[in-house]
Amino acid sequence: MSALEKLIDALTDGGCDPRQSGGSWQARCPAHEDHSASLSVRGIEGQALVHCHAGCETTDVLAELKLSMRDLFDEPNGTTYRYDDGRVVHRTVEKKFKQSGTTKGTAQLYRLSKVLTAIDHDQIVYLVEGEKDVHALESLGVTATTSPMGAGNFGKVDPSPLAGAQVVIIADKDKAGDNYASTAMEILLPLGCEIQLMHAKVGKDTADHIAAGYGIADLVPIDPPTATSALSVIRLSDVVPERVSWLWPGRIPAGKLVTLDGDPSLGKSTLSLAFAAVITTGGTWPDDSPCAFPGDVILLSAEDGLADTVRPRLDAAGADVSRVHAVQGVTLPDGSLRPPTLADVDELHQLVAETGARLLIVDVLMAYLPSGTDSHKDQDIRRVLSRLSALADATGCTVLLLRHLNKAKGGDPMYRGGGSIGIVGAVRAGMLVAKDPDDEQVRVLACTKSNLGPEPEALTYRLTDADAHGVARVQWLGTSTHDARALLADPGDSPETPERDEATAWLEDYLTENRRPKSSDVKAAAGRQKIRERTLQRAAKDLKVVYSQEGFPRVTYWNLPDSLSNRGATGDRGATGVDLGLSDPNCDSVSQSRQSRHGSERRRDCAPDDPEPPQNCTTCGQALLLRIAGRTVCDRRDPEHDAARAMAS
Repeated sequence: MSALEKLIDALTDGGCDPRQSGGSWQARCPAHEDHSASLSVRGIEGQALVHCHAGCETTDVLAELKLSMRDLFDEPNGTTYRYDDGRVVHRTVEKKFKQSGTTKGTAQLYRLSKVLTAIDHDQIVYLVEGEKDVHALESLGVTATTSPMGAGNFGKVDPSPLAGAQVVIIADKDKAGDNYASTAMEILLPLGCEIQLMHAKVGKDTADHIAAGYGIADLVPIDPPTATSALSVIRLSDVVPERVSWLWPGRIPAGKLVTLDGDPSLGKSTLSLAFAAVITTGGTWPDDSPCAFPGDVILLSAEDGLADTVRPRLDAAGADVSRVHAVQGVTLPDGSLRPPTLADVDELHQLVAETGARLLIVDVLMAYLPSGTDSHKDQDIRRVLSRLSALADATGCTVLLLRHLNKAKGGDPMYRGGGSIGIVGAVRAGMLVAKDPDDEQVRVLACTKSNLGPEPEALTYRLTDADAHGVARVQWLGTSTHDARALLADPGDSPETPERDEATAWLEDYLTENRRPKSSDVKAAAGRQKIRERTLQRAAKDLKVVYSQEGFPRVTYWNLPDSLSNRGATGDRGATGVDLGLSDPNCDSVSQSRQSRHGSERRRDCAPDDPEPPQNCTTCGQALLLRIAGRTVCDRRDPEHDAARAMAS
């Protein structure tokens, strides 16, 4: 059974409804809730190609089908590429390569006999960076070739069979790909070749492009490297000044990229459709400012069904739904649809021009990044968003990018949206949705970035039932004094929090009782007290803890500064006899400075002849801050400690 057959069987058994369309298959992706058959599958010689247009990793797709990367190959150990001259290249599942056979002398081009036949018939020969890409192109019915053993080895192959041929070089989208294309051009141009340079429309290489359902006509022409370049300069006196235009004055600029960030279930999608309602009807914004640019709205929605969620929400918001256009897919040459991505800028530009749209909603951004785009790489993100920004600037259509928050806590709100900081750099305005700290049922819409004007005040709203439509709608309430930083603040960020105060008190006591402990010991003891390391570090900063390192390997020690270490735990005078329970006739007092998260340490027996008291609580292991004879359990209040104290008494 071939890899393709195995994959189709697994998709069928998994209820993913695979259907053949031309030379490939479309199915619902098992790795996400899929309403539009966003998984493409194609068989090539020796293996199968898989691509999820919603951005799911191939490993995740296979895992849902109880398969692995090994199942993408016809043979369990990978695939073998055989050259006409007897060279054999074996590729493992882990993408490791091994050569055998004829490996001496000048290397031949892969598929040389097919290349010569194509040239004899004046057909184009496609030059790519690997045998897998050759097989992918052959599945489209064209002739392709490569050099053996990697992108850096074209200079070691005999190029003479390509003399005078029409050659299309499809360069991988990385530095190695650029170098491969440059080397090939330097070698082939003197041989009289007619050369075009191309990139895959999506993904990194040719196989990604074809796996996504694209064909030869979809390859993207690129300019060859030029020997010289010149700067284009304009005098500012020749620039005609313009005022910033606002879709929503002070909040959403017209013709710019804007982000809307927030955790799931806070109503980002509902809020964006409320914006759409204002624009499609030419209504007023929640602050009573008029919508200066009414028009149509284009929607890319990856997470909500159009019939049961999007349309009812628009109706509940009072939108003119005849002016809202949901993009369902991109039509392929064979008439089938594939899910859209932000690589389809030309198609989106045309749609904006045809509809006169004033707002393009991308819900959510990560679902529409082209295949092969790393959302955490600045260059990848800027490459995508620069074209989207150019679309917005040329058409006056604002692009609203919805994002989920990352898992960080606190910090600058601009860094909390998912993906690269390049996203923040590309947008001109940013908004945040968060819960109101004063009312769990209220949401706050706050500003995270405002490059084109002063920061607007935050607004509050509530999601209320729209019973007639079976969905929630936005009910605006008023303004809020909370800003984005306060809404996202980690409780540990505030120096007034009880946790930080308790941690500081505990650390001072611990360093007083345990002179110059190792850093690892301090952190372990703090962990037993349920003190987070971040809070511990802040406590150390408050106390101005002195760090020293000794030995090899280096060991870090903690110590209180002189201003604290000389005073003990009771003040600048140090501990007195009464403080230590040596002269107090009642032997019953509590050292107030010893009251920390671990509990106050009361003395129960101060007889001088008592044996040496235990050093640690026998229940939790924490060092007893006051070591009193007969005392074995600290005053921490929980069932385990209460039971231990009852047994001890």
